[in-house]
Amino acid sequence: MRSPVRTLLLAFVIGAVAGFACSPAKRCTPQSCQGCCSANDTCENGDTTTSCGRAGSLCDRCVGSQLCIAGNCEGVTGTGGGSSGTGGGSAGGTGGGAPTNEFTGSFQDIWGWDGDGGRGPAVAMFDRETVGVWYRDGGALDFRRGFGNADGTFVVRDVPTGEVTLQLGRTYVVTTQRQLAFDFNRGGRRDATRATSESLLRMTIRNLEPYSSSRNAAALFFTQGGTIANIEAAALPVTPMNATSIESDLDWKRVTDALGYGLPDSARGDRGWALQYRSVNEDGGGEYSLIRSAEFPPITLVNGGSADAIADLQLPPAQPLSVAFDTAAFNALRGSFGRDTATTSFGAQLRASPAPAPISAQGLRGFVVASAFTPSPAGNQITLDVANPFPTTWGRTRIAYYSVDQARSVSDAGTPVRYAGGITLVDPAESAPAMATPRLGPVRGPQIAGRNFIEDQTGVGTSPSLAWTAPTVGAVTTYRVNVGRILANGTTADSWALFTANPGLTLPPGILTAGNAYVLSIEATSAAGYLSFSIPSASSIVISGVIRP
Repeated sequence: MRSPVRTLLLAFVIGAVAGFACSPAKRCTPQSCQGCCSANDTCENGDTTTSCGRAGSLCDRCVGSQLCIAGNCEGVTGTGGGSSGTGGGSAGGTGGGAPTNEFTGSFQDIWGWDGDGGRGPAVAMFDRETVGVWYRDGGALDFRRGFGNADGTFVVRDVPTGEVTLQLGRTYVVTTQRQLAFDFNRGGRRDATRATSESLLRMTIRNLEPYSSSRNAAALFFTQGGTIANIEAAALPVTPMNATSIESDLDWKRVTDALGYGLPDSARGDRGWALQYRSVNEDGGGEYSLIRSAEFPPITLVNGGSADAIADLQLPPAQPLSVAFDTAAFNALRGSFGRDTATTSFGAQLRASPAPAPISAQGLRGFVVASAFTPSPAGNQITLDVANPFPTTWGRTRIAYYSVDQARSVSDAGTPVRYAGGITLVDPAESAPAMATPRLGPVRGPQIAGRNFIEDQTGVGTSPSLAWTAPTVGAVTTYRVNVGRILANGTTADSWALFTANPGLTLPPGILTAGNAYVLSIEATSAAGYLSFSIPSASSIVISGVIRP
């Protein structure tokens, strides 16, 4: 017999199963952290590409040319005349019949993991009021305002010829093209029914390994959602230590209100899994692995109704996956990613995606099934304990990275914001090289306003120029400059992203303002196309000092 109705108040996380639950015994929890919890149990702001997340989830590491938007790693689809790789249609180019003095494009959602779910305006992330083009007029920067449409398209008229900087909110692109697409992949169904009244999913998860601070549960709904994490910490009453089951009611209206996802409908292919993860952090290293799982029986939940979701977890078969690193080659570069060199680590991760293999473009980052990291002096090999309960048709992605920790604070007394310089490698799991090597090096000799980029600088002005030299290893297709305004409490108040194919750019007015402190990064990427995220790919990140106008 079920206990009386207990509405489950959950921390919702879009996209990957990146968040193992932070238990009440931990310092970083959904109750104490609005951003994300790092692997060392500290609360990060959750809006940077190296620490992306919200609602107390595990911080995710965006890859390729993904952006951290609203606590989620989001991929920008390909542009410049090619397919986006998502099946959602052409991603732009210079054609389309637009006049040469018009700049046009789209900012839309591409629904469906394989891109066949249709398109719709990305209303939540498209700032229609800040569309325009920066250009040089007699040597000075000038701005031509455009406008965005309700369907997610935009236009800027009377754009001068030559290279300009397109601005869409806090995203900028230096380009000579006149048509670009900023389309984002979504994992759900566009035609799903939204819950407008209380709709209870009566969830029961049994046969857990006894719950503890290192063993946590999550529920994954595909295609009608991402991860519902921190279940045992958020259930009412809170699940006690050593419990072997979780029982509580989930009001799906909260899912719709928080994430926009519709009601699950098994007749349309919606599926759900219950998952339990183990997280271990010790001696500077850690691992994150799936230990038990079960697929829910078919679930159809109607608006205002109720349905049961019962799962008895089982031990899925697991296989080790070893990733070897060329330790000497990576460590030889450790001083190139920022001024700090003391703390370095290697990491690896395996993700599963409903998009079938081979994954050519993945704005949807997939679900983390295993990850681990270790201090770089500890050895040159990481072994992941991989249990993958998802269908064999799902694609798998292997991510390997070398990270050099960079701490930046407004003052000596301020709480530092933590950044990660280093190199990230993304490969199809089936064809990933046995040895991870730095196949794309960091930019060389970066400068801001003619000064050393990686050291603290004051008086650079509100629109300084940045310059650097291309890496000696690998071919770069796109550079991304990230700008974050940091605060004394160790958070990032505002952030911007600028893309260019050139080894340098000038920050447009309105980003840097007097009296504030900023940290910038220069990321080189080797994705297949301009502003695209493709697999295989590589990226490298160099972190600045604290920069003041």
